[in-house]
Amino acid sequence: MRSSPPRPLALSRTRPLAILSAYLFLTLAQTWPLARHLGDAIPGDSFDGWQNFWNLWWVKVALLEQHASPYFTNLLYHPTGVSLWFQTLNIFNGLTFLPVQLAGGLFWAYNGVVLFSFTAAGFGAYLLGLDALRRAGARPGLGLQLAAFLAGAVYTFSPFHFAHLLGHMQVFSLEFIPFFVLYLLRALEGASRQDTKTQRGKRGIVRWREALLAALFLVLAALCDWYFALYLGLFTLVTLVWLLILRRLGWRQLLTTALIFGLTLLITLPLLMPMVVESLRYDFMKPPPGQIVELSGDPLGFLLPSGQHSLWGDWAARLRRPLTASSSENTLYVGLVAGLLALAGLWRWRGRLGFWALAAGVFALFALGPVLHLYGRITGVPLPYALVLKLPFVEIARTVARYDLLVMLAVGALAGGGLYALVERVTTRRWAMTLGGSLILLVLIDFSPAPYPLSPPDTPDFYRALAADPHSGAVMNLPMNWDRPGYLLYQTVHGKPLTAAYITRTDPRTLPGRVPVINRFRHLAEDINRVDDPAAWTPTIFQFMDIRWVVLDRYKMPPGPTRDYTESLAQTIFQGQTPIHQDDRLTVYEAPPPPQTPRPFVEIGWDFGPLRPGPARAVNETAFFVLHVPQPGDYALTIAPAAGSEAAWQVEDDAGRVALRGRGEPATAVVRLDAPSARFVIRALEPGAAIGRIQIAGP
Repeated sequence: MRSSPPRPLALSRTRPLAILSAYLFLTLAQTWPLARHLGDAIPGDSFDGWQNFWNLWWVKVALLEQHASPYFTNLLYHPTGVSLWFQTLNIFNGLTFLPVQLAGGLFWAYNGVVLFSFTAAGFGAYLLGLDALRRAGARPGLGLQLAAFLAGAVYTFSPFHFAHLLGHMQVFSLEFIPFFVLYLLRALEGASRQDTKTQRGKRGIVRWREALLAALFLVLAALCDWYFALYLGLFTLVTLVWLLILRRLGWRQLLTTALIFGLTLLITLPLLMPMVVESLRYDFMKPPPGQIVELSGDPLGFLLPSGQHSLWGDWAARLRRPLTASSSENTLYVGLVAGLLALAGLWRWRGRLGFWALAAGVFALFALGPVLHLYGRITGVPLPYALVLKLPFVEIARTVARYDLLVMLAVGALAGGGLYALVERVTTRRWAMTLGGSLILLVLIDFSPAPYPLSPPDTPDFYRALAADPHSGAVMNLPMNWDRPGYLLYQTVHGKPLTAAYITRTDPRTLPGRVPVINRFRHLAEDINRVDDPAAWTPTIFQFMDIRWVVLDRYKMPPGPTRDYTESLAQTIFQGQTPIHQDDRLTVYEAPPPPQTPRPFVEIGWDFGPLRPGPARAVNETAFFVLHVPQPGDYALTIAPAAGSEAAWQVEDDAGRVALRGRGEPATAVVRLDAPSARFVIRALEPGAAIGRIQIAGP
């Protein structure tokens, strides 16, 4: 950034198309063999990608079939459904590529997002590189074009980008970030000029076009991933600090910034408000203690090559093993060639590219998280991001290593400056093209992950037959001790509701972990609302949960405790029943007929403490439970404390009347229940209260 205005950006009519075509060609080359499988596979590791595959499908179903909001679905966690406000829905992609999905199918839509994201991200960073280097003083010509193209290549073909292509569509859709940065800097640069009468007459105090475009691209970035809104908010703050250092920060820049973010807030408010309300009422969207630290970067992550590299990936992967988190989160590699070029650019331009060095440093520091890591060892040394975490709602963004995307944007601009410094020393166009092209090629080789892994669908034929089944009801996929994204893939084929499903933030309000029989599949253990004979209660519970098909998938549970427990429990509840489908992978049962007389059971609330062996659940002040009964009458309610718990507690009904008290020993009371369900609250009268069993019997 400099005080004098940049010369107008002159692009021929054909040059943008040529640049876009070049980035598209390189995307196809770097993701090879994806180009051969655009209609039958997605890039990735067969995990998170299927969640985003489902996201695209669900947007279509919600809008065109159910005519409902895509931010709540009744097809997951049936029958209650589940909120998707904190899902990685990336609604921009779902809406934009809906015509592609309708014309060619889900695979074409997903891969269309991939090609668009990589190509547009490269082009946006190319335009930003042109602008940044022109501001620094670079002359128009071949050298500037090569430098800007390198800036785009560093950003869009970075190992960070390819690491998240494994399945994080919301993260690899980072194409709008350079466009926002470009127009933010232009808007603030325009606002910093001398406010002469001539300039005020021509432009006014605010450069409205640039400010409005910055707001537009900020909105689009947020609709891909809300993390991006946070990142770009902090980037804007860094920009304002830089202007303050240069003594160029005034009320015009603050007004422009307020305009950009005010417009963004106004446009996104209908989506933000429900998220704010949810986060104020519940805390399930906040990561558990220690997860933000675990998902932070390591300083060596910027230096160690990607484990995806075509040639030395296996060697690099071994070096990276000590790093915390998964490979998709700890891949921060700046690149040997890009890094050296960035240092050369900083040396050549010194203060004129100092802003980009500051941005790279700040966001590299943020990517390290609140506590310093050293080659996988958490040192306990606090870092500046610990202060950022004190801002409201920031802790919801748990994977802080993703700040690396702004590091790569800044490194791209610096590396472009380095390439320009080298090319401008060459006297002939031919040798300039050779040198610049060679350096770009070396960067691409340093980053190359080709051949990129692909995920073909592994959908069993049974689900295609299920799609034609006219009966209603939900599918309970087993195992379900943790949620497998593959079940979402299968739902895009059969279209039936799921009893449990993989979502971005586990919502404790969902039922599978809270009703008897089902919660044993969930926890692989008995819970405090256990029933003595699971087979006897299964018809009642399945009717309550609207479960019609139970699918055991042996490919999802290799031999071991998970398979042993799951299959044993399934054999218990389906004893003597013949499967409706069986092959070397699947065993499928149909739910038993509804009971003539349903049995009473207990649904435990989501505000109990986590399940502990015993079983036992702590009561932190209060915890609720719901009694489900087949008919009005008097029922015996029994509550037993957990082993070793001597703290006093009492049970209150919805009207606040005390129904039962206890301390150290089981207690029973007869309660009159008139409705199909009644809610009660256990109140801890002393610290340390824990419950070992809640049971209802009668009438």
